[in-house]
Amino acid sequence: MGEHRGRASRSCSMKKWSSVVFLLAIAITMKAKMLTEAQLKLWEAYQHAEGRDPRAKKLLALESFLVSLSASTQSEWFPWARSLAERVVDGGEKLILRRPLFERAVFPALLTGFRAGLPGCARWLAGLSQHLLNDRGECSEQLPLEARTEWELLREALRRDPADRLSRRRLIDKMAGRLRFSLHEIPAGVLYGMDGASPEQCVELEQELEIFSRLAEEENLEQDYRELIQSCRLHFSAYRDYLLHRVRDCSYEQYLAQKQAQGRK
Repeated sequence: MGEHRGRASRSCSMKKWSSVVFLLAIAITMKAKMLTEAQLKLWEAYQHAEGRDPRAKKLLALESFLVSLSASTQSEWFPWARSLAERVVDGGEKLILRRPLFERAVFPALLTGFRAGLPGCARWLAGLSQHLLNDRGECSEQLPLEARTEWELLREALRRDPADRLSRRRLIDKMAGRLRFSLHEIPAGVLYGMDGASPEQCVELEQELEIFSRLAEEENLEQDYRELIQSCRLHFSAYRDYLLHRVRDCSYEQYLAQKQAQGRK
């Protein structure tokens, strides 16, 4: 009786495993069908060339593939291009995205998805934002003014989908880097970009800090960033006060020392 139950259990497990394998096979087949057989062969030929051939042959193989895409309607191969972006950005796949491939295949697919509100497109554009910086405006200018940088695209991804934890985590990481850099020259002063912050920019930094604090709390990371948040709250407010009530020949470092001395009295 026990052996029968054991065999039945193993049989059930095997059926479940077979179902999983079958579904995976379907998924892989569906992804492959995003390209025609001829396009897939040209893509594979380009990938082969990318791994070993001289630059001229790589570009020639890539051009042949890109020309083949123009023989199909965009709706047929756009899903493949978006899946390529997903693999690179979310999956960390080490794939070389040459400018022609980005500008003529990946970006058009992501732009259409971004405009249609398709999940993931804003995040993938953010992850490939370095290509937008080097495109001479040909791609970036097609995006809204408020969604052209990695920072802005991640914020847009979260606005569209507040449950997008990948975008939230990446945005937290980017914001933490910006906030740390703003304190890079302390005790000389607070930075805004590469220059010293103005009183108005200190207010902007305080607003940015509040957004950062909320995002960190949503991801239960407030303790990880507690020291950074406390330092920013201190210096953004103090540096603004220093600028507005600056005494001649008094540095920010001296101002802080004076405030500290007053606090001990």
